[in-house]
Amino acid sequence: MKRKIDLLKAMKTFVLVLEKGSFSAASRELNIVASAISRQVSDLEEHFSCQLLYRTTRAMQLTAEGRYYLEQFKDVLARMENLEDLSHQRQQKVAGNIRISAPRGSAGLGFLKAASDFMKLHPQVKISWLFVNRFVNMVEEGVDLAIRVGELADSSFIARRYGQVKVNFVASEQYLKNRGSPGYPKELQQHQCIVDSSNRLPGRWRYREGGKEELVAVHAFVEANDGDIVARLAADGHGIAYLPSFLTQDYLDAGQLVPVLQDYAFDAAPVSLVYPANRLMNPALNALVSYLLEHKPV
Repeated sequence: MKRKIDLLKAMKTFVLVLEKGSFSAASRELNIVASAISRQVSDLEEHFSCQLLYRTTRAMQLTAEGRYYLEQFKDVLARMENLEDLSHQRQQKVAGNIRISAPRGSAGLGFLKAASDFMKLHPQVKISWLFVNRFVNMVEEGVDLAIRVGELADSSFIARRYGQVKVNFVASEQYLKNRGSPGYPKELQQHQCIVDSSNRLPGRWRYREGGKEELVAVHAFVEANDGDIVARLAADGHGIAYLPSFLTQDYLDAGQLVPVLQDYAFDAAPVSLVYPANRLMNPALNALVSYLLEHKPV
């Protein structure tokens, strides 16, 4: 009964012996003893039931069978190397589907423009967007990457810092001229408040006082389930809104909105890219995350 051998390893060793011209040279190349080299060649001869080499203490020479099998071994090894290269290329190919979740109206954070540029560079990547103002269970909903605002709970997910965002109380100067500016958060209960009803707690606005988080219950004078609409209504003078800066920055820059109650605002909250560790096996997602981090806002 033939002894089980590592056939590919033995083929490589045999080819190397012929390339180097001796067993000792092959042993130095592989950093193993010459007797182990000789054993592998003998195993190969036993496996194919023929003599591949004439060996003496001073020289070696291929037999006719040895010349035939040498070419066959080289062909097999070349095919295996090519197959490994193709496998590596397939693993590194930037292609496939990626599902991303993000807060509604958050495109102003800059990731949408960066992702768009990424898709132009890699047209075989298809991205499906899910913009919602709720917690997304990434595993259950098949989400590969989540863009999340705020401090994150410890989990098995990987989180990479992408940027930061502030949440502000804002109103138009015309509204404040007509109704006065609140000096304390509780006074919001006497003001016209524009509420984003897509938030988890739409009628309870957060503020900071004495280093602690507090809540004030507000009554919606106007409400909409879209932060962009809320910002526009506030800029049009319909009341006070409580919104992240990515929805209000253009209006603030243009002077259509001004911040109020700034002494009660929280520090900027982190924005993170969150994804399961096993998703890193996806070359397309890995490439996208790297691209977003390289092109994140300053």
